[in-house]
Amino acid sequence: MIKKIFFILLFFFILLLILINYSKINSFFGFHIIEDKTYNNLNLEKKLIKCNLINEKIDRKNLDNERQCYYGCSEVDQVRVDTSIEYPCQKYIMEER
Repeated sequence: MIKKIFFILLFFFILLLILINYSKINSFFGFHIIEDKTYNNLNLEKKLIKCNLINEKIDRKNLDNERQCYYGCSEVDQVRVDTSIEYPCQKYIMEER
C-alpha cells in the first residue's frame, strides 16, 4: 500500500515538473513551438534612397580620410563618406534605409 502511494506521488511530481519545464524540454529535444505574435511581424523592408553629392572637402593632413564627401539624402539627413585622395566623390550614392 505504501509503495503504491509512493509511486503515485512520484508520478504526479514528475508530471508536475514536466508541465513546469515544458518549453525547456521541447527546446532540448529540438521541438519549437510556433507562436503567432503579430507585434513581431512588423514591416521592416529596407529601401534604397538616392543621396546626391552636396559638398566635398579635401584635407591633406589626415591621410586616412583625405577626401570627405557629403551627401544629402533628405532635407534633414546627411551622410559623410571618407575616402582616400585617389577616389573621387561620386555624383550620388544609393543608401539602404
